[in-house]
Order: sequence, then C-alpha cells, then structure tokens
Amino acid sequence: MCGTLDLSALPLGCITLIISFTSPRDACRLSLVSTAFNSAAESDAVWGSFLPSQYQALIPSSLSFSSKKQLYLSLCENPLLIEAGRKSFWLERMSGKKCYMLSSKDLSIIGSDPPEYRRWISTRGARFDEVAYIRRFRWFEIRGRISISMLSPMTHYKAYLVCKVRNFCGLQFFPVKLSVGVVGTEGSKRSAYLQPKKERRRWPYWQIGEEQPIPGDDVQFPKARVDGWLEVEMGEFFNEGCVDDGELEMSALEIEGGIVKGDLIFQGIEIRSVTPNLCDSNLGLDSLSTAELDTAWESLLPCQYQDLIPTLDSFSSKKDIYLSLGGNPVRIEGGRKSFWLDRVSGKKCYMLSSRDFSIIRSGPPGYRRWISTRGARFDEVAVLLHVCWFEIRGRISISMLSPMTHYKAYLVYKVVKELPICYHGDGHLMMFSSQRLE
Repeated sequence: MCGTLDLSALPLGCITLIISFTSPRDACRLSLVSTAFNSAAESDAVWGSFLPSQYQALIPSSLSFSSKKQLYLSLCENPLLIEAGRKSFWLERMSGKKCYMLSSKDLSIIGSDPPEYRRWISTRGARFDEVAYIRRFRWFEIRGRISISMLSPMTHYKAYLVCKVRNFCGLQFFPVKLSVGVVGTEGSKRSAYLQPKKERRRWPYWQIGEEQPIPGDDVQFPKARVDGWLEVEMGEFFNEGCVDDGELEMSALEIEGGIVKGDLIFQGIEIRSVTPNLCDSNLGLDSLSTAELDTAWESLLPCQYQDLIPTLDSFSSKKDIYLSLGGNPVRIEGGRKSFWLDRVSGKKCYMLSSRDFSIIRSGPPGYRRWISTRGARFDEVAVLLHVCWFEIRGRISISMLSPMTHYKAYLVYKVVKELPICYHGDGHLMMFSSQRLE
C-alpha cells in the first residue's frame, strides 16, 4: 500500500537543509508552501548557504544587516568595490552566482595616442572613481585578467566591454577584435563595432579611397544599458570548477586602418553569469517567432516603460530592455527617484532620493547640507549634523506600484561619525541616501 509523505511534517532542520540545496529563487517560491516552509526558507541557515565563502571579508565593517537574507539582497542590488576599488563585486539575484566588473584601472590599456590624449576622469554614473578617457587614437589594445578561482563553479559566464563613445569618427570603419579564454589556450573570438547599429550610415572611405564595407552577420554592435553606458559582448566561458590556479583573459583590439578615430571612455570589463531561468525555453517562449517573442517580453514590461528609458532605441529587443531594467536601476522624475524591476517577478521597485522626501530636524540650517558621495545612487544625499531629533516622511503614488504585490520599505543611510553622547543630544553625523520600496 502506497502512502503519501507530508513534507510539512518533517523536522524544521530537515526542511531547512533541503531548501539550502536549492537556489534563492526556489527558496522564495518554497516559502509560500506552508508556515513551516516559510520559517525554513527565511532562516539564516538557508540564505547563508547562498552567500559566497569568505563573504565577511568583502563587507565593510560599517555595514550591518538584520539577517543573511538582507545581506544577500544587498549584495545583489549594491555592488561592492573590492581590491582597493579596482574591481566591483555583486551576486546574480536568482542564482547567487558571483559577478564582477574590472575597472579600467585594473586593465592593461595600450594605445597609439600620445600621453596628453589619454587621461583618467571622473564621470557621473560610473561605478568607479576614475575611468579611462582615450582621445584621437589610431589603434588600441585592452586586456584584463581575473583568477578563475574567483568565479562560481559550474557556471556559464559572459564578458562585456563597458564604454561610452564621445566621437564616433572612424569607428564605423573597422570592428574591434574581441576574445575571451583561459590564459594559454585558444578562447572564443568575435568582432564588434563600437558604434551602435542604428547610428551607422554609409559614406565613402575618404581617408583611404575605398567604399565602406557592409558588416557581416557575425559582427556585433553595442547595446545600450539603462545606466547610460554601452556594452559589447566579448565572449563566453563555462567555469567547470576544475581549475583553480588559472586566469581568464579578455581582450579587445582595434589595430586596423591606421586612421585617427574618435574619443572613447572605458569604464571596464563586466563578467556576468548567464541566467538560465530567464531563457525563452523556460518561459515557454522558444516556439514563438521573433515578432511574437518581442510581444511576449513586452507583456512583462510595465505600462509606459517607453517614458522611463531615454536610450530606448538602442535596444535590439524587448527582452534586452527587460533584462537591463532588472539589473540597472534608471533614475526618473528629474533624478529624484530610482526605478528597476525585480528580475524574478518583474514587479516594479523604487528608491526615493533624500531630495524626494521631507526632512525636518533640530538645529540651525547650517547643520543640514547636501553632498555628493561615492556609492550613492543619486547626485546628492542629505547630511544631518548633531541630531537631537528628526522627522522624515516620504510618499509615492500607489498607482506607481505593481498590483497584488507585497512590498517592504527600507530607510537607507550611513552613520559617518560617532561622538560621545552629551546633554545637547547625540553627536551622530547621518547621511540619508534614500528610502527603498521593493
């Protein structure tokens, strides 16, 4: 006689162990099964298993979290600068796989331009303090390496060159040669133009007296990111986890033509895990035509999404727009709010800047000011000095939120300096970045 197994009757520790062998996405789904499953799925034991080993060394001592789940979500949403600010690190939200961006300071950049045509600049929207700015070059060579031991095992990765083009002159003529592979082996190779496809136009090769060639089907073009940068896929790599002492090398070479080309800003090379859960086949979309597929992905986007993305024409498909909104928050309403989609559910999430809510406090006006700070999502944050008391209020229209959705709100701030408490009130200097709603 066959019986049925009531999983809810299992000991809580057993349920916790089972869920810890799944994925973050599965844990969120299993939390809806029953009260017992919810307790197990929300536990530190489960979410601690999704965190990378030695994660404690990556978290600044100034940050504290109420649970391992909150720590995990923070690592997904707020990339950390590591290795003295030369790399950026975060987790892919659905799988927990490790992702990185190598800053331009962490790359080898060689070019034909004289030293005065190459410099380091600070620019808004960059993840690092400085980025490489190359002007009027005839050729360049960029190489970056990362230890394979830093990557998640049994994971499919893709590498992207993240840049901006201030002057497209000459870039429409010759594609960049891109490659990704383990040092000492033959890696994947491809070609890409740095000028977006929609901005290309035909004109004579007046520099060399030839007609501009027509790009082949295998040549790529950059795609726009919602953070205002362009990205070009350099190649892919599957980390089997068998090699711990090797290095993955990514390169971009433009050495043809010999003509002077326009100005480029390189932020770095991004190494992202490929998310199988968002493949067309897993969503039941693999049998659709290209037009039908675009319509299906558009149905997952919020209404009036066109108004949220200034570089909408640069995306090749609605799927690219969805994935970009899931990984790169975009500022809206004059930069007073930040908007993104939860990548798993497609639900709308927001961050209200400190400029977007009311802050009342004790003390003269000089004890409150606005500053720019590294790592903030907005241009300015509020600083409160010598706080005795304060009152903060923020509002958002309910119509902006996704229906039938459970939201939580978070106050995001830093305590920059601690002073002894005196009878005038405590001496904390507090920076209020925003309120987050997700």
